[in-house]
Amino acid sequence: MPIPADYRDIVSVLAAKTEEGALNWDDTNLHVSVRVNASVFRLWAGVDEHSDEGFVAFGLFDNNGKVIDSWYLDESDIEYQGLHRLYRAAKRHAAGVPTLLKDLAAQIAAMSKDEN
Repeated sequence: MPIPADYRDIVSVLAAKTEEGALNWDDTNLHVSVRVNASVFRLWAGVDEHSDEGFVAFGLFDNNGKVIDSWYLDESDIEYQGLHRLYRAAKRHAAGVPTLLKDLAAQIAAMSKDEN
């Protein structure tokens, strides 16, 4: 089932802002989340235990952790790949991977041949 229209723009903006490094994603073992004012947007992914099909889901939560709304896509949904890319990008940014890679590249570029 496709992403509802009222979430489609939000997902698109979250994806763009994540790639820019403009969002502070928080990563737990269960989900990644970003807080925007009084709302928390969470993403999680996995494999359905009954069908062995991959899924990615998102939910809108209030400040107390109460779910306001949620949605999921499985691998057969046309928008699955885009939402799963956002999930992976959010996890990478939450772990600081872009900054770590940038620092690593700078350190490698500064190394002399004798340091290898």
